[in-house]
This record gives sequence, C-alpha cells and structure tokens, in this order.
Amino acid sequence: LEWHYQHLYQPQVVSPGSIMPPFRFLFVKRRIIGQPSNDAVKLLPPDQPEAGWEVVPSAEARSLVQYLTSLKRSSYPLPEAPEETPAK
Repeated sequence: LEWHYQHLYQPQVVSPGSIMPPFRFLFVKRRIIGQPSNDAVKLLPPDQPEAGWEVVPSAEARSLVQYLTSLKRSSYPLPEAPEETPAK
C-alpha cells in the first residue's frame, strides 16, 4: 500500500518519466503531536515534510488505494490482451 500512496503523492519520483500528475489534494500535512502516525506516508526527497510534520492519506486516498489494489489483473482473463506464455 505504501507504494500506492507514494505514487499518488509523487508519481515522477516513484516512476521516473511518468506523466501522471500528483494527487496531493488526497493527503493531509499535519504537525506531529506526540508520536508520528503509523499511517504517515514515507515520502522520498524532495517531498519529505520538514521535521515535526507528517503527510497522511485522507479517507478518499485510502478508498482510492483500496479500489486500485482490488483490481487484480491475474484474477480474470482479458481476451483483448492475452498473456504470452514463455516458450519451453
């Protein structure tokens, strides 16, 4: 799940050359009070929040990632895009 959150927040960092726009509006940047949240996204430079702050997914981001991970390509056939089997 972490990869999906990182990809939504910073697609070009996670997938170099990606033309996907960032969906940062699906995340909340908040001050850390006490312990950091277990839900905080582990962002890569240059988007890491400054010390004392964290970025967490909103309910909408969680729903989107849940939907995306439910699309298991291998669980159903796609006649228009058959998988090639390696030659033996």
